[in-house]
Parts: sequence; structure tokens; C-alpha cells
Amino acid sequence: MSIAAVIKNRRTTYQFTNEKVPQEILNQCLEAAIWAPNHKMRQPWLFWQLGEVSQAWLAQIYAEHRASKKVSQQDPEWTCLYDKAVQKFQRIPQVILVGQKLVEHPVDVMEDYAACACAIQNFQLMATECQLGVQWSTGPVIGDDRVYQYLNLDKTQTKLIAALYMGFPDCEVTSVRKSVEASLIQLD
Repeated sequence: MSIAAVIKNRRTTYQFTNEKVPQEILNQCLEAAIWAPNHKMRQPWLFWQLGEVSQAWLAQIYAEHRASKKVSQQDPEWTCLYDKAVQKFQRIPQVILVGQKLVEHPVDVMEDYAACACAIQNFQLMATECQLGVQWSTGPVIGDDRVYQYLNLDKTQTKLIAALYMGFPDCEVTSVRKSVEASLIQLD
């Protein structure tokens, strides 16, 4: 696939088959990620690959947030919503957490976030080339203090910026974009 085709075919994927993501393909995605441009070669990204135990643990945090977003924990429906959310999270074939190493200077923090975003995009483009789909989530799981504790992270040193849910797509995802002309403002 040409780079243009990979870029145009990359889509957020929400539904996956049950097929596991081969470690070799995951490593290719991570290899592509670490080649992202980054200011002063700070390489500010960190990645965590969840296994069965850590994904089952994180599924509980995910489910708490999902269920509590809709009803209070005292509502009888909460348990049903919680259980469905746990099952949904457990069906994700592979979860990767992405963190950004923090620095003091605000401009450097911004540049490092941009570098991490580029790394995530590289990851997604390689996944697309390998026929995988990815959802880049910035949901409440990555801000939950229990996740930081589980990963033994100091929030002043590292910020979780993404959960990447990935697997082989269960359906075709399409999208339409505005034209270049509709997006470009030309100046003299």
C-alpha cells in the first residue's frame, strides 16, 4: 500500500474480531511509533502493553467510569451497565497505554505532546498497513489515579495521554473528508 493509501485508509475502529494481535505486528507498530519526529530527540513517549491480568484489572476501572457516566452506583441498572462494560473491554484484543514523560518548561511539554501524538499516528498508520484497526481513546481511564498507582507512575513525571484499543476490524469503516479547498486559507 502506498503511504497515501495507508493515510486515507486509516480509520478509528470500535469493533474487532476475537483474533489476537501477533506480537510481531505489535512490535512493528511500536517501531513505527518511536520514529516519530521529536524536539531535541527527547523521545518523550512510553508504552505499556496490557496482558490478560492487567486488562482484566483495567476493565473494572473502565466499567466503573462507563456505568457511572449513565447512572449513579445506587441505581439498580448500574450493575448491568458495569457488567456489559467489563465484557466489552475484555473483548478488545490488545490494549496499549501511552504516556508522555513530563518536563518543566511549558513549551517543551507542548512539543513533547505533539511528538507523542505523531508517535500514535505512526502506530496507527503501521497498524493500518498490517490490516489492524485502532481506537485512540482519551477517556477517563487514563486520568484515573488507580491506573497511575497500578503502573507505579508519578503524575508529576509522566502523564497518560492515550489508551490504544486494537485488533482486526470486524467491519469496514469509511469516512468522508472536506476537500483541500474547503480546508485551506491562502494568504498573499
